[in-house]
Amino acid sequence: MEQLQQVLSTPPPNWQPPLGAPSNAITILHASLEHLRNTGDEQYLFLRATLELLTNHGFLGAADSANNASPLSGDEEQLLFHCVTGVRHVMLFRWEYFQPSFRSCVRDCLLAIGLGCCNAGSVVLPRTFTMACLSGAASFWKRSWSAGAPNDTSITQVQQDSQQNYLESLMTTNLMPSMQRFNTTDGQDLFSYLNNLLVSPFEQSLQPVELMRRQYTGAMAASFLSLLVGEFTGGNSSARYNLPIEFHRLCHQVFENGNEEASLSANGSKSGLDTTLQLSMGALSSFVGFMLNTESNNNNAINNESLLDMGTSTVSLTFDILSWEFGASSGKWDFSNGSTKKDGSSVLLRPPQRWRETLINPEFLGAMFRVYTAVRVGNQNSLPRSLEEKRGRMAHQLRQLLLQLSSIAGGTIFAGENERGAYAGFLLEGCLDALETILTENQQQGLSTEESDFMCAEVIDLVTMLNRLATNFRVQTLSQLPSFPRFLSAMAMVGKWLLEGSLSECERVQGDIECSEGLGWKYEAVSQILQCSEAMSDDYWLVSGDAQTASDNLANVLAPLYGHYIACRVRMSSLEEHYLTQQGEDLDEIREMIWEFGVEEEMVSAASLGRLNISASLSTMAGMFQQCVPRLMSLFEGAGKGSDMTAEMAALLEEARMLILCACHLLTDECEGETPSIPDAVCNACQLGSSSGNDCLASIANLIELLRSVAEAQAMKVSAYPTESSLSPLLAKTLMWFFRRWNAAYVLPMSDDYHREGIFARWSTPESASPIISFCATLSLIYFCNWPQEKEVQDESTALLLILAKKGPFVRQLMMVSPSFQQIAVLHSICASLRHNAPQSEILVSMSSFGGNLSVEAVKGYQRLPYVDRARVLTCLVVGCSDMDNDKSNAVLDSCLKAVSNHFWALCEALSNKQAKATDINVQESACLSILLYGGIVCASEMSEPERVPHFVTPYLPHLSGLMTYYAADLTICEALLKLFRDYAERYLAMLDRDQCISLFTSSASLLKHYSEQHCQNRVIHKRSEALEGEFEEEQSYQDILCAIQLLIHLGTKDFTDLCNSSKGVETGQITDVIFFGLQQILPLMTQGLLQYPTLCQMYFSLVGFMVETYPEKLCGLPFELFSSLLDSLLFGMSHSDSLVSKSSLQGLASLAKEHLKTHALASHLATKGDIIENCSQRLIQEVIFKPIIWDRLEPSGMALLPLAAIDVHKFIGLVSIISQQLGSDDKQQRMHQAFERLIKPQVLAKVAAEGREGRMVRIQFKNNFDAFVRDIHSFLIMK
Repeated sequence: MEQLQQVLSTPPPNWQPPLGAPSNAITILHASLEHLRNTGDEQYLFLRATLELLTNHGFLGAADSANNASPLSGDEEQLLFHCVTGVRHVMLFRWEYFQPSFRSCVRDCLLAIGLGCCNAGSVVLPRTFTMACLSGAASFWKRSWSAGAPNDTSITQVQQDSQQNYLESLMTTNLMPSMQRFNTTDGQDLFSYLNNLLVSPFEQSLQPVELMRRQYTGAMAASFLSLLVGEFTGGNSSARYNLPIEFHRLCHQVFENGNEEASLSANGSKSGLDTTLQLSMGALSSFVGFMLNTESNNNNAINNESLLDMGTSTVSLTFDILSWEFGASSGKWDFSNGSTKKDGSSVLLRPPQRWRETLINPEFLGAMFRVYTAVRVGNQNSLPRSLEEKRGRMAHQLRQLLLQLSSIAGGTIFAGENERGAYAGFLLEGCLDALETILTENQQQGLSTEESDFMCAEVIDLVTMLNRLATNFRVQTLSQLPSFPRFLSAMAMVGKWLLEGSLSECERVQGDIECSEGLGWKYEAVSQILQCSEAMSDDYWLVSGDAQTASDNLANVLAPLYGHYIACRVRMSSLEEHYLTQQGEDLDEIREMIWEFGVEEEMVSAASLGRLNISASLSTMAGMFQQCVPRLMSLFEGAGKGSDMTAEMAALLEEARMLILCACHLLTDECEGETPSIPDAVCNACQLGSSSGNDCLASIANLIELLRSVAEAQAMKVSAYPTESSLSPLLAKTLMWFFRRWNAAYVLPMSDDYHREGIFARWSTPESASPIISFCATLSLIYFCNWPQEKEVQDESTALLLILAKKGPFVRQLMMVSPSFQQIAVLHSICASLRHNAPQSEILVSMSSFGGNLSVEAVKGYQRLPYVDRARVLTCLVVGCSDMDNDKSNAVLDSCLKAVSNHFWALCEALSNKQAKATDINVQESACLSILLYGGIVCASEMSEPERVPHFVTPYLPHLSGLMTYYAADLTICEALLKLFRDYAERYLAMLDRDQCISLFTSSASLLKHYSEQHCQNRVIHKRSEALEGEFEEEQSYQDILCAIQLLIHLGTKDFTDLCNSSKGVETGQITDVIFFGLQQILPLMTQGLLQYPTLCQMYFSLVGFMVETYPEKLCGLPFELFSSLLDSLLFGMSHSDSLVSKSSLQGLASLAKEHLKTHALASHLATKGDIIENCSQRLIQEVIFKPIIWDRLEPSGMALLPLAAIDVHKFIGLVSIISQQLGSDDKQQRMHQAFERLIKPQVLAKVAAEGREGRMVRIQFKNNFDAFVRDIHSFLIMK
């Protein structure tokens, strides 16, 4: 041991401390440990120090010395841990160097030490050390498990080593003469030995000391089996073996299947996995029987810490076995799906049919729940802390095992649906018993009882189990059980208890959430209950005719929980807002975003619960609104007195906002990208012909009128007192959000499937819809003019107008007759030429030009709108006025467009005639305003007859691109121009005629030319920030480059080139020239640093991949410097973590190679640098094909390798030889050569460039061969 300590205190040769780290004893110790491990520990210092230290303390040696063992110090414990892990590492990495008898001796020695065979009386070895010993023993067992199987490398001739012989003799003769030895590698002797250890603690008439010793050994035996299973599954704690993946896959298969594959296994008749399961279930049965025995079921049994440790270890072992992923290449050893699961387990389990008798055992399940009831801590406060922790830990492990059993999906393991239902019933009843026990305890002891950590974890686990049962077995199965009503009732009671407890705690801390106790676990438990409710309420089976009883149970028993949820949730939010306002605090932006996302998810789930009984939910909500709205109206009436925002005001506004959120989620769904529709539950609840349907419809109508009155009351006060602090922009935004989602689904429904009755008929006529539409336009007008700087309010206002305009011609006609919508159009026309800093004289002149009865204050308010928001308002106007059959719409549209074009035309003339200086701040403002307004017109592609937009925009494209000559250095204007052209090309490319194509082509070329002259030479790429927010901000600063790339992508689309090619006088080559011109300008910018930004990287490779694949001959003809930059980016992208980036890069590389095969297009570049092809091939092989990332880019990698190899077969063969020599092992070199010989066949390479069916068949054949090649190569190259 002294020799080891001397080595560890001496720095390794040529060692330097890490940069910035001090050179102290700790860093030297770890560096020396690593060096000794890596150099193989030829003096066996790790093993010798372990044996010596254990002998010195009396754990090893003569039998009488064991009774005098002394405990280890902290430093000695740490040294032992590092020594035993060092033994494991050295022996696994140099396995063939050690004699088989020595390997088995060390393995058995570590197992004996870990199992506690050397413990003496009350002195026990530290758990960290014993677990390390068991982990080493498990690794050695796995290493020799497949001995005798094909390709096993453990069968080697090892020369006799005197030190190994001496150490083996020392261990077996002097130190541990009674150590259990295993002379076979099939595991059967091991399992028999461990089985005796697992069942021996339950023998009768054992002395207390011997019983405790056996219980400790049994617990460690179960822990060892868990570690053994973990080694075969390849978990995160498994050792490194320095062996190829094929070894681990073979071990996984042999351990799972035993000798079912006779050619692969020399083991016994039963698989190791099945045997381990039998051992664990046998031990678990014995433990359960012992705990439930009438003679031993007393405090001595449930309070025996050693017995609890053994039970916990056994349950944990069973859990690990059930988590096994079946299949010879499953789990950690399967890279073919591109990734591995992080936790090695899936939500639902699908065990094999042969486990049926073991797992599908109702009596055993019942016994497990009875044991759980016995060991759970509950609210007992008189237990010692250590005992309380052990009982709590075992109860938690039992819950996790029961949760896992709840996840067993249907299949061959169940004999039929009846058995499956009975199985679910046993689990459900046991879980309900446990939950009802908790509720009873808390009712008896009151809410004032201190909540223990054990109860918190217990409630979360149990409600998660109920959620899993509902998700797995579905309502159709659960509703057939007698306990289904009880299940729903328990869910409702537990949910109510948790919500009321959360509210009580929030009231106790007066809204200071940071000081609260227990809210976190209650939120998590409530979330599980809501998810369970959502899973059941969204079950499609409920709409069938057989589900009426289940639906009634859900509506009558579970749905009332929704009322408790909204009452508590609204009240808690109100209290929290009261506290924040009172303290002058506010959530930071990131935390607020996280909070909003969490509330959104929570309320979506809660809405599913509320829709189980829409009428009752609306009634509850109406009562809450009746309490809130009068106070809110009173607050609005008092506006204008200049009073500051108080905590009470803020709490009231937050209460109203949360109620509106709940109402919106209850009545509407998020339908982005889909046709908005009324939720089915609302439709069914509002069917005419029944009193409940009429009442439900009336409730919804009353709610809408109530919210209209609230929105109107605040909007009127905003128009009079826009700076009043008691008026809430957040409440306004929430109301506008509600009306946007509600209008999209309920007002003049668009679906032809709707029957015009019930809820559909309520707002389906012009008479009923017109007031709503006019009201929404009025709200938007007020906020445009009075709160122009409230960005979120403007976002929702423009979104509301746009969703109405897109609903169809009937809605647009109603919008046109709205005075407020007409006033918005006049405001736009007046302000289209007004900068933010325009003086009042300009405002008055502009107002006189367009007339109208608008006030100067209204115009000034609209003038203060950010230009981006003005552009979005213009989009709404263009879409809303797009009906060509309506003369009034045409007149308003013409007026809106002319206001934009006249101002822009005047600006262009002033610049060209030098009547205005481009550097003048007012001129820059005018230019920015005009560009953004044209962008607003371009974004109106969803208007009726959208081809009118290109007709209007085309004459101004050259002048718009001409602005780049003045403002290329101004990133704001530059980016706005690029964005305008990008959006125009994206939205209208398919409908352009020949003249419009030519205009877009020439204007884009001019735009990119002036852009590149300024930015591609003078732009400085800053280093990427490590902070998340900084990274986002930096990526935003390169939006102009992103817009330029996207513009080139849109210009290069097939529709564009096809259309231009079919137009007389325009050649495809002329069109693509602008794309390659732009690409040449951007290439110097696209460094690897800039490619670190995800969005930029994706767009760049999308462009490059498309262009290289479509026009490889043009890219091959680039100047060498640009071609080299392009090739470097392709080589960088092929190993990128994003699969889309890598596939684009590989396809581009393949296209270049195929083009050279056909036309020798790279000859000039090869004359400059002759190893281009070899470098590409080598990097492709070493950085992609030989790496685990290959599986999500398998096909493009093969299609890139094929033409690269075909360019010069002899050089490629030489490259393969060079790469294979780097492997070291002769066996690996030979296997690699053989794999490449099977893959690269001359008759295949000769037809790589062939077209038609022949070339296609060659590529299909190579694709199949390449898949087999990669699997073969990875089986011996990937080391673990």
